Amino acid sequence: MIREDISLARNVFATTGDPGGLATLDPIGDAPSEIRYEVDAPYDAGIVITVSAVPRIWGWTHDHGMDVVFPALQALADELAEIMNGYNHDGQDITKRFYGKVLVDGQTLVW
Repeated sequence: MIREDISLARNVFATTGDPGGLATLDPIGDAPSEIRYEVDAPYDAGIVITVSAVPRIWGWTHDHGMDVVFPALQALADELAEIMNGYNHDGQDITKRFYGKVLVDGQTLVW
C-alpha cells in the first residue's frame, strides 16, 4: 500500500503551477522524474524505502569532505516517512507495528 501511495502522490498530485498563482510545494510530485522508489520489508517489523537515481545537483553537495543534503531531498525523505508512518499505528492500545527508515544512496535520512 505504501508503494501505491507513493505512485499516486508522484503521478496524480504532481504540481503544475498556474501562471501568476501561488506555488504549492509537493516534495514527491516536484521531485525529478528520474528518481526511483523501492519499498521493501527486509526483516520482520521493518520497512525500508530506498530512493535511487537522485540527481546529485538536486539532492546534495559535497562540502568540506561531507555530503550535505539539500532541503528538497530532505523534504522528500520526510514526506515518504510520513506516508510510511501513516500505516504505523500507535496509541494507547496499539504499539508501533514496524520500524521504518528512508535510505538515499545508502544513507539513512529518516529513521
